[in-house]
Amino acid sequence: MKQKKTSNNIIKSENIKNLMVLEHRYLLKIILLLFFYILAAYFSIYFYDFFGFYGYWISIPLYILAGASLHAICLFTHEGVHGTLHKQIWVNNFIGSVSGYLVLQSLAGYRVLHLKHHTYLNIEGDPGLLKTYVSNKYIIAIMEWGYFLFGYIAFLSIIPYQGFKQGSKKDKILIIKDIIFIILFIWFIINIIPRNWLIHGWLIPMIFVHFMMNIRGMSQHLMLENYHDPYKGARTIKAHPIVDFFLCNENYHIEHHLYPNIPWYNLKKLHEIIKEDLKKQNSTIIFSFREFIVQFINKSVKSLIA
Repeated sequence: MKQKKTSNNIIKSENIKNLMVLEHRYLLKIILLLFFYILAAYFSIYFYDFFGFYGYWISIPLYILAGASLHAICLFTHEGVHGTLHKQIWVNNFIGSVSGYLVLQSLAGYRVLHLKHHTYLNIEGDPGLLKTYVSNKYIIAIMEWGYFLFGYIAFLSIIPYQGFKQGSKKDKILIIKDIIFIILFIWFIINIIPRNWLIHGWLIPMIFVHFMMNIRGMSQHLMLENYHDPYKGARTIKAHPIVDFFLCNENYHIEHHLYPNIPWYNLKKLHEIIKEDLKKQNSTIIFSFREFIVQFINKSVKSLIA
């Protein structure tokens, strides 16, 4: 029995190791996402030109699709931080950086803070842990709702600033480089891109990107801050396959924290391999973002009246 258990562990370890192998063909997903994004932007402009003001309302599903596609592309910045995009580091960093520029995000600044987040999950030193900054439950509740409503707007300045403050000399140079390219991108979309494309193809979809960023970010660790162990300090959301597609499986967040070197396209396979371990550890696994939002609202109300 012991021998069998050992053999199973060896097989499991080997299977997990195989999941760390990078497959460059998955980068083609960026092209598919760009296709969805451009298609949605094009038809939203068409409906606005044809229906006028009512085109805004008719195009809401298209704005959501464009926003979801942009959000999915920017998740390749996260993969770039972990070096899981390409075996060539310069290609990895180039793709990760450009994916971030589309939503005004700095790969270099994000890398400094995100790698610290992995090292210091839910303890002092974790840049994303609110209780390291304040202890008053009312202020924490306000900050959580601030995160929910305005988080990404704040992070656009906080990430490069804190990354610059906490990073090495090399990090600082790379953050300055990112800021320069982000400024150039802003100049380009304001001065070169036609006004309709700017409004319908970027500004309005970015509203949806903003809320997708906030909800995804909050869902990963909120209400689990007392645990440093990834099995209990992170949350996996087994959502609809369409949601998984546009989140690049980042909703399998326990799995990501346990094995950050496994690329996004193998996280669901990893889940199947370790699901019994997750069950034994009583890990938090839910089945929709709606479920998380309801839990968050209930928690906020209870913490304020307690």
